[in-house]
Amino acid sequence: MKHCVIGKSLPHTLSPEIHAALGDEDYCVRELASAEELGKFVAAREYGGFNVTIPYKRDVMPLLDFVDDEAAEVGAVNTVVNEGGKLKGYNTDVAGMIRALEHAKIQINRRHVLILGSGGTGHTANFVCKKLGAASVNTVSRMGEINYENCYELDGTQVVINATPVGMYPDMYACPIDLNRFERLEGVFDCIYNPTRTLLIQNALRRGVRAANGMLMLVEQGRLAHDLFAKAEGGELVPPRVSVDIAERIEGSRSNIVLIGMAGAGKSSVGRALAEALDMKFADTDDEICKRTGRTIPDIFAIDGEGEFRRLESEVVEEVCRGNGSVIAVGGGAVTSAKNAYFMRATGFVVRLAREAELLSTDGRPLSKDIDSVRQLLGQREPIYRQNADLYVENNGNLQDAVDKIAREARRRFIGGEAKKVT
Repeated sequence: MKHCVIGKSLPHTLSPEIHAALGDEDYCVRELASAEELGKFVAAREYGGFNVTIPYKRDVMPLLDFVDDEAAEVGAVNTVVNEGGKLKGYNTDVAGMIRALEHAKIQINRRHVLILGSGGTGHTANFVCKKLGAASVNTVSRMGEINYENCYELDGTQVVINATPVGMYPDMYACPIDLNRFERLEGVFDCIYNPTRTLLIQNALRRGVRAANGMLMLVEQGRLAHDLFAKAEGGELVPPRVSVDIAERIEGSRSNIVLIGMAGAGKSSVGRALAEALDMKFADTDDEICKRTGRTIPDIFAIDGEGEFRRLESEVVEEVCRGNGSVIAVGGGAVTSAKNAYFMRATGFVVRLAREAELLSTDGRPLSKDIDSVRQLLGQREPIYRQNADLYVENNGNLQDAVDKIAREARRRFIGGEAKKVT
């Protein structure tokens, strides 16, 4: 029997992609505009099973013949199985979140946890934390007793779980809370999975705090739902290890590779060769600025000044980094803007392409006209390059060597948004 996901608006759902990877090629999407449509859909019992997402995880419960004890306690059903005409509801989000937390090595047991958001995902997180033995669990909401102004009084907080949409695509440059005000912080879990590295996750990583996004949770709850369907229909179960493989593959397919480094380091040449080798699109932010303005970079600097150039650069960096599946070469100073750096890291694997100062070209470079200015700029920018890079690659010799190293390492990422450091 066929399976599907139901919800009110599902233009960007990953469920069909996940279930296809699990072996269910016929899995489809059913959008239901109202509670009345939900009732008619459930009564028809035309599917062997279906997943439930916003806003029907609670609404579907009284329409079912049976609700699993854990789902009843959580107060939400995300998986319904049709067993001989009887509809049984389950919650696989709980186990999905537990798997994601464990994979990221974020400890909940005996920790003081702060949950952001009091909606359905927040209820799931609350249940998970109590199940895992948290020392305390507090929920932050805009109008609640604990809100986004007084939550910092809970200065013993060790784990933060974001169960709000703040920071999610397309409103990516937003963060629900200031992590720096929690001195004992040791773990952050953001249920958002698009972008891969939200501003919340990036802020955690800069502090050396373990952080994970919601992609593995999403895939794991899908795998568990698939197994519930399979058990009811005598199909094959999927081993847990497959969830990590699928999550990594989905994240990889949506990632950009962003090349940062000094002007003249070979970012454009390496980027074009890398894009060809990996069958990806290529974008050069300096070229795009010239195309849009009909002027050269030196002309923009000379006539309008560096401030106007940086404004144009930020517009272009944000736009190209919001896409996916591209190799992107950015100007030498682009990463010095915190907002630019965020967008590069949000959806990208960031590569620091390095070349010795004496080998850097100075032709047509407004800020590095001679070797002395090159060395001065390099000294200023090197710490910023290092801070934002997932991979450091030297490009002092054969261009192909740099291309090969990036191609080998670019996809070796782990769930949670932090790429493996390679030197």
